[in-house]
Amino acid sequence: MGRVIPNEQTWVGFAASIAAASLEPTETEIDGCTDLTPFLMSLNASSQGNVVPTPSFDTLFETSIVGTSQATFTADFYRDDAADTAWDTFPRGAAGFVVISRFGGTGADQLPRAGNTVEVWPVMVVSRTAANMQNNAVQTFTITCSVNIAPNEAASVTGGGASVPSVPRNLAGTAGASGILVLDWDVPASGSPFTGYDAYSCATLNGEYVKKASAITKVGTTATITGLTPGATLYWKVSASNANGEGPQTTPGKPYASGA
Repeated sequence: MGRVIPNEQTWVGFAASIAAASLEPTETEIDGCTDLTPFLMSLNASSQGNVVPTPSFDTLFETSIVGTSQATFTADFYRDDAADTAWDTFPRGAAGFVVISRFGGTGADQLPRAGNTVEVWPVMVVSRTAANMQNNAVQTFTITCSVNIAPNEAASVTGGGASVPSVPRNLAGTAGASGILVLDWDVPASGSPFTGYDAYSCATLNGEYVKKASAITKVGTTATITGLTPGATLYWKVSASNANGEGPQTTPGKPYASGA
C-alpha cells in the first residue's frame, strides 16, 4: 500500500463553469480548466458537519441527529514574473469551480479523464492576499473563498465526446522592433495533435476580443505580430485548435506593449 500521494501525481484546475447540477464535470470542461498545479503550494478544502442534540427525559444517554454542514476553502500559490496565472485567475469576487484530482488523472500531465474521480468545489474569492515581500524569498499569495454550494467530493468525470484542446499555458509577450509584438506560450495540457493557434486582442481587459487575422506570423507556439501602434498596450488571449475545433482562450487577457 503506497499511503503517500506524490506531488507529481496530483492535479488541480479551475473551471469557469460546470453544467451538471451534480457537479460531475465532463472531459470537455476539464480540458477547459486553467491548470493551477504548477503554482500551488498548499490547499485546504474541507467540509464539516454539525449535530443537533436530542436529549430525552427517558434516558441518560444524550442522543443527537445530523444537523447542517458547511465547507471552507483556502489555498496558497506562487507568484510568477512570466505567467502569473494563479494570481490572474483569482481576483476578489472571482467565482467558479476548483477541481482537485488528488491521485491524478489518466490523461497527459495527470489530467482527469472519463471515469476518474475528482473533487469539485464551487468557490467565490473573498480575499486575495499577497504575502509580505522578503529578501531572498519567492513571492506568494493566499486566497480565502466562500463555498455557497455543497461540494462534490467524489465526482466522476464523464465523457464529453470529441474534445477540443484545453487552454494554452504560460502566455507571455515581448516587445520587438517598432510596432511589433512577439507572443509565446506553451502547448495545452490536452488535445494534441494541434492544428494551429489563434491570437485575440482588445484595448481593455474586459472588452470584446478580436481575432488577429492579418499581419501575424505563427510558427509553432510563437506569433510575431506587426503593424501595431508603436509602444501601445493591448490585451491578448490565445486559443488552440485541433481536428475537433477551437478550444477556449487563455483568460484573463494579458497586457503587452509593442515595440516603441
